[in-house]
Amino acid sequence: MLEDLSLRPKLMLIIMLTSTVSLFLAFLAIVFFDRHTLRQSLARDMSTLSGILANNTTAPLSFGDSNAATEVLKALQAEPRVAAACIYSPNGRLFARYVRGGGGAKYCGRKPRSDGNYFVEDSLLQYRVIKIEGESIGTLFIESDLTELNQLLRNYSATLALVMFATSLLAYLLAARLQKVITRPALELVRTAERVTEENNYGLRAATHSNDELGSLVQAFNGMLSQIQRRDQDLERQQAELQGEVEARTAMNLQLENAKEIAEGASRAKGDFLANMSHEIRTPINGILGMIELSLDTELSGEQREYLALAKSSGESLLAIINDILDFSKVESGKMELEHIEFNLYNSVGETMKALAIKAHEKNLELAYDVSPDVPSELLGDPGRLRQVLVNLVGNAIKFTAKGEVFLEIVRKSRESSQVELEFKVRDTGIGIPREKQAALFEAFSQADSSTTRKYGGTGLGLAISLRLVDLMSGQIWIDSKEGRGSTFHFTANFTVAAAKPEQAAPILPAELNGSRVLIVDDNATNRRILHDMTARWNMRPVDAESATRAMEMIQSAHAEKDPFRIILLDGCMPETDGFQFAQMLKDLPEANTASVLMLTSGGQAGEAARCEALGISAYLLKPVLQADLQRAMTTVVGLGSMPQPPLVTRHSLRESKRSLRILVAEDNPVNQTLIVRLLQKLGHTSVVAQNGKEAVALAASQKFDFILMDVQMPEMDGLTATALIRNAEKGGSTHIPVYAITARAMKGDNEICLRAGMDGYIPKPVRFSDVERALATVGSSAVISEPPPSQLPAWTDTEALERLGGDEELLRELCQIFLQESPKLLAKLKEASASGDIDTLKRAAHSLKGEVSYLSAEDVSKTAKELERMADENDISQAAPLVQILEAQLARLHADMHEKEKRGVYQ
Repeated sequence: MLEDLSLRPKLMLIIMLTSTVSLFLAFLAIVFFDRHTLRQSLARDMSTLSGILANNTTAPLSFGDSNAATEVLKALQAEPRVAAACIYSPNGRLFARYVRGGGGAKYCGRKPRSDGNYFVEDSLLQYRVIKIEGESIGTLFIESDLTELNQLLRNYSATLALVMFATSLLAYLLAARLQKVITRPALELVRTAERVTEENNYGLRAATHSNDELGSLVQAFNGMLSQIQRRDQDLERQQAELQGEVEARTAMNLQLENAKEIAEGASRAKGDFLANMSHEIRTPINGILGMIELSLDTELSGEQREYLALAKSSGESLLAIINDILDFSKVESGKMELEHIEFNLYNSVGETMKALAIKAHEKNLELAYDVSPDVPSELLGDPGRLRQVLVNLVGNAIKFTAKGEVFLEIVRKSRESSQVELEFKVRDTGIGIPREKQAALFEAFSQADSSTTRKYGGTGLGLAISLRLVDLMSGQIWIDSKEGRGSTFHFTANFTVAAAKPEQAAPILPAELNGSRVLIVDDNATNRRILHDMTARWNMRPVDAESATRAMEMIQSAHAEKDPFRIILLDGCMPETDGFQFAQMLKDLPEANTASVLMLTSGGQAGEAARCEALGISAYLLKPVLQADLQRAMTTVVGLGSMPQPPLVTRHSLRESKRSLRILVAEDNPVNQTLIVRLLQKLGHTSVVAQNGKEAVALAASQKFDFILMDVQMPEMDGLTATALIRNAEKGGSTHIPVYAITARAMKGDNEICLRAGMDGYIPKPVRFSDVERALATVGSSAVISEPPPSQLPAWTDTEALERLGGDEELLRELCQIFLQESPKLLAKLKEASASGDIDTLKRAAHSLKGEVSYLSAEDVSKTAKELERMADENDISQAAPLVQILEAQLARLHADMHEKEKRGVYQ
C-alpha cells in the first residue's frame, strides 16, 4: 500500500506516477489528433477525385457504354492508394468497375450506400451520386487502401513512445536528486523521535535546516519536547504528594465496598419484603372478599345484603389500591417483567369484560366489545398484564361515564411473519378530559380531578402503571378527548402469533339454524353491529331493528313473506318499550310463535329470570355476551324446542352443563380452604382438601383427580416441591394432571418458577370466581399441547450423548459412574449455599453441574443449573431454594434412569 511506504520511495513514486501519466495522456492526444487529421485529409482528396470521375462518367452512363466507363476508371491507376472503383446504374446494378492489379476487392460490387465517406477496417469507402441536370443517373464507388496511412501512424507512435521514455528517465533522475530537500529533514525528525521514545530522554532536540513548513514542524516538535520535559519534572514532584492521597482513597474504597454490600443486602431485603407483603396482605383480603361473596349467595335480609355489598365494594377498592402500590413499587425498582406464555386473546378479553360488566350494569351503562376478524386468537405474551391494562382503562371509562356506553374495539395494525401489532381502543361517553390536563394523565399520582372535593377517587397510579406495561409490550398509549364529549384511550401492543389450535369452546350450530333469519332488537347501534357481524359469521341472516315498533313491523313483514325469524335477540333495556314489554307483545302475536326469544340485558336485576320464564323467553344472558356463550345458548334453545315447558337457559345453566370434576385442593389456610371448596361446589365440582404439600403428594398417588389447585407456600412441604414430586411420579405413564398454583406472591420470576416446577398455570390471590372457572375450562379440552410438560420429558437423551462421544459406549458408562458419584456432592453444596446465601459457592457448584450434564444431554437439569448460575451472576439468590428443590427431583429422575440402563447394560 502507498500509505505504508517510507517517505523517500513515496515521493519518488508520486513524482514518477504524475509525470508518466501526464506524458502518456499527452502522447495519446497527439496520436489521436494526427490520426484524425490524416484521415480527414485523405477523405478530402478522394472526394475531389470522385467529383472529377463523376463528371467524366456522365456521358458513358447516359449512352449505356460500359466500356467507355471502364476506361475512365482506369485513370485511377495513377493513384496508388485506390484499390478499386465501381459505377452502379440507377437500379443498383454494377455498370463498370476497376480493380488494381486485376485482383478482387473487398467491397466493390456490393449494394451502393448513400453519399459520404465510410472508414471500414483498413479501407476508406466513398460513394457519390452521378447526376445530370439534378437527376441521378448512377453512383460512383471508390475504395482506398489505408495500409500506408496506418504504417505512418505506427512509426509516428513509436517515435513518441521513445521520446516519452527518455523524458520519464530524465524526470526520475531529477526527482531522485531533488527529493532529498524534503526527505532529509523529515527523516532526521523521525530518528530523533525514535531516540526520544527508546531512551525516554526528553532533553534531545532535532536540528533545523530550513524556515519552510518542515522547519516549522521541527520547531514545534522541539517545543513539544520542552513542554513534556517540564511536565515530567512536575509529575515527579507531584507523585510523592499523591502517594499519601492514594493510601487515603484505598481506605475510602474499602468503606465504599462495605457500603455497597450493605446496599445490595438492603435491596434484596426490600425485594423479599415486597414479596412477603404481597403474600401477607393478599391472603387475608382473599378470605374477606371470598367469604363476603359466599355470604351474598345465601338468604339475607335487605339490610344485611346492603352492608355486605358495601363491605365487598370497599374490600375490592382496597385490593385495587394495594395492587397499584405493589405494581408501582415493582416499576420503580425495575422488577416489572412480562411473561411470554400462550393464551387465547378472545377468551381473555371476554372474561375481562365479563368481570367489569357488573360495575357497568350498576350504572345502567352499555358495555360492549368487538374484535376484528383478522385478529389472531392464539398469541404468546402476558395475558395477566394485558388484562391489567384493559381493567384499568375500561374501569376508568365506567367510573367517569354517567350514561351511555363503554366500548372496547381491537383491530390489527400490522403483521410481519410471526409478530402482530394490535391496537386497543376504549371509547366512552363520559365527562371527557380537558386538553390542558391530558399531558399529566400518565404521570404517577396524577389525576384529572385533584381537588379536595373530587368526586371519583383513586390512587392516580393506574395510568402510570399502564404506560409502563404498554411500553414493555413494545407499544404506545395516548388519548383523544374533549371535555363533555367522552374520551377514547388508545394503546398498541406487540405479540407473537402462536400456532392455531382447533376450535373447542362452542358447539356447531344445528342445521336448522344454518341460513335462518335472526332479528336483533337493540336501541344501541354498537351492540346491533356486534351481534349482526357475529351471527353473519355463523352463516345466519341477521336483520337489525332499533326499537320495538320497528321490530314488530319486521316480524309481520317476514310472516307475510313466509320467511319468518327463527331467533330474536332482544335487548332488555330500551327506551319507550323495554325488552319485557316487547316480549309480552310477542306472546300475544301469532306471527312470532315460531321464533325463540333470547334476552340480552345489561341490568341483571333480581326477579328478571322469573319474568323471562313467565313471558316464554327461552334464554336470559348478561351483556357483554361471549361468542361461545351466545352460540351455545342458541344451540341449547333449539334442542329444547320440542319440550312442552323448556327450562330457561342462563349463564349458570350453560356452565353447569359441563361435567363435574374431582379436584384436589392443597391449601393450609382454613379461610382459603373454605372459600375455594365453596367456589368449586357452586361450579358443580367435588373437592378433597390437603393441609400441606406432603399430604397432596400422598393423595395424588393414592386417588384419582381431574385437577389440582396447589398453594405455593405451605408448611412441611411447599407447593413447588410437591408438584415436582407429582410430576416425577407421572414419569413413564400416560396421565398428566393439570396443576394450577394458588399464589399471593407477585414478584419478578414467581410465575416462571411455578411453570418450571411443572405447573400448568397459576391463579393469583385473592381467588376470584372467574379465574377458577377459566382455569377449570382447560380440563378435557381438545387443544393439543405442542410440548410435553417438564415432568414428561425424558430425564436425558442417552442416544444423543452416545453420538456426542463418537459412539463410545464404554466412555459413556464411565462418565455416568463419575456423574453418579459427583452430582450428589454438588447438590449438597447447592443446598448449603442456598440456605446460607453463599453466592460464590452456589455459582461454582451450578456451573460445574451444568458442565457435567452437558455431555449427558440432560436438558431439564442443564436448564435449572443454568438458571441458578444466572441468579448468582445477578447477585440475587433469594429465589434459589425452590429451584434447588426442583433440581433435586430432576437429579433423582436422572439417577434412576442411569441405574436402570446400567442394569440392562445398554445405552440406547
